[in-house]
Amino acid sequence: MNKMIPTLLVTFLLFGCQGEAIKKDVTTQNTTNAQPQSGLQAEDKKPKETNLAIQVDSQKLDSSDIAAYKQSLEGVSADKSCDTNTQCKVIAVGARACGGPSSYLVYSTKSANEKQVMQLADQITKLERAFNKQNQMMSICQHLIEPATQCVENKCVKLQKNHSAY
Repeated sequence: MNKMIPTLLVTFLLFGCQGEAIKKDVTTQNTTNAQPQSGLQAEDKKPKETNLAIQVDSQKLDSSDIAAYKQSLEGVSADKSCDTNTQCKVIAVGARACGGPSSYLVYSTKSANEKQVMQLADQITKLERAFNKQNQMMSICQHLIEPATQCVENKCVKLQKNHSAY
């Protein structure tokens, strides 16, 4: 309990300071009215998200938008039946606020369209990255280890890799 209070206090102070900085930025932008944004802000927008940036600027993303894509991906990859290990694949899905994927998905190329799985996973990753940026999300910054996969009893299963230190 004693350790939890300072942690909550620090979190509160960080969010409080962040809110003040945002208010100052808005006030500064309102006073300059028609002046263009500074070069720094223009550089912050990365060109690799060009088609998504237009959508993000025009509407506020909601977690339900991402959930719909996740549900579609789960439906496409639900059947994990396999005959050999080569039919079992792993793909990174989503984006954590501090980098890296939010999860890994095991799927079977025997039953799932690999191109469709890759497209859905890529779309979820782009949406989560934009959502995190839009909402100034924070995360635990824990690196997820990509699991191995294997065909066991005609089903693709996830195997955790052992990364022991030498």
